[in-house]
This record gives sequence, structure tokens and C-alpha cells, in this order.
Amino acid sequence: MSHRIDKLKSSLESFGNRIGRIWLWLALSVLLLLVVATFNNLLVASYLWAAAKITMAGAIGYGFDRAAFPDSDPRHLDGIERSMAQSRRGVLIAAAMIAAGLIG
Repeated sequence: MSHRIDKLKSSLESFGNRIGRIWLWLALSVLLLLVVATFNNLLVASYLWAAAKITMAGAIGYGFDRAAFPDSDPRHLDGIERSMAQSRRGVLIAAAMIAAGLIG
């Protein structure tokens, strides 16, 4: 029994490494959404609205960073400048997503 569990765990890790861990979280999210849909379809529409709103806010945060700092793209920087530009971009995207999440 322990051998089967170890083998299953190993195959899941291998699958996760091949497709990336973000896809595993997406699959889990969709699975949970299907569970919720069996109980209340209205919650599915609410979930999709929130996901779309927060995703769009992330894109807007990225756009704000590109517009406000056009010559400070982290891909073209090195060292501490790259680190600071990545941090700034992440903070702007996160702030936009949090703001959208707080709006009703």
C-alpha cells in the first residue's frame, strides 16, 4: 500500500513538473468550482465575475507600470535595478488586483 502511495505521489510530482504548478492550481480551482456548481449555479456566475474582474485589474496594473516607467522594463535591466523594477511591477499589479477585489 505504501509503495502505491509513493508511486502515485511520484507520478503527480512528475506531472506537476511537466505542466507547471500553476496548471495544477487551475485544475483544482475548476474542480472546486464544479463542486460548488452542483449546489448553487448562481455562485458560479459570481465566481466567474470575480475572476474576470481581478484578472483584468492585473492587466491594468501591468499597463500602468509600462506607461509610468517606459524605460524601466525589468527584461532590459541588470542587478539591483532589475530587482527593484520587478518589485515595483509586482506591487503595482498586486495593488490593482486587491483594489478590484475590494470593489463590490
